[in-house]
Amino acid sequence: MARPAPPIPAPAPEPRAVKVASARAAVEAMLPDAGGVLAFGELHQTHATAKVKSSLARFTDEILPAVAPYASHLIVETWITRGSCGEAEAQVTKEVARTTERPVETESEIMKLLRRSKELGVAPHVLDVGCDEYKVLAGQGGNAGAVDYDKLLTITNQHLERAIGQGLLLARAPGRPLVIVYGGALHNDLHPDPSLAKYTFGRHVHAATRGAYREVDLYVPEMIDTTPVAKSQPWYRAWQRAGGGAGVVVIERAPRSTIVVFRRGRLP
Repeated sequence: MARPAPPIPAPAPEPRAVKVASARAAVEAMLPDAGGVLAFGELHQTHATAKVKSSLARFTDEILPAVAPYASHLIVETWITRGSCGEAEAQVTKEVARTTERPVETESEIMKLLRRSKELGVAPHVLDVGCDEYKVLAGQGGNAGAVDYDKLLTITNQHLERAIGQGLLLARAPGRPLVIVYGGALHNDLHPDPSLAKYTFGRHVHAATRGAYREVDLYVPEMIDTTPVAKSQPWYRAWQRAGGGAGVVVIERAPRSTIVVFRRGRLP
């Protein structure tokens, strides 16, 4: 009989924040138990912060080379539009781009991540949204109207969880048992807000891997500045006490739930 998953460790009463030498060093310290799933989350880049080096670009340049030797698969929370699903696909793609305000540069950063992953011997994967799903997101028959974001988050989470399961089944390379995930700092939550829990895979993957799951959010200070919900979190005060962007800070919210905040003002 398979042993049950351990309970998810409870959050600390007060998040603990410490300065570290670099983001790479912070993540390297998490790698002695490098099996299972390591899920990175970010605050998505917007036009307002487009001149600041993104979490995505920093992950590709600084962190991926550190974790790649342990990993066989990388799952990225994005999908490549194919133009084969008609008006529904066009509508959803246009509306999501308008609402998220994602800079054009982000597309090239994603492609760089996928290419760099392959160069490092880690098989990259993106999500494959079907035509029927585009129709659901766009409304009956793909008629004009707002995208259903409840369904968008639900479908995205379902695809991520499915891809993670497939990655774990395929993670057979000797010495590379780790599956990496990169996406937004919502779906990977181990301790989600109850109102958002249905959009998260963290608890399910924790159970599926019998506790071999770690959530790591990567934040850029300038993006925290433009995200009021981030500034309302208990870890924000801990980060400020630790220097608030003067150096790289690691915040432990709970065992296996960590935030790494990059140094403020670091240029590409």
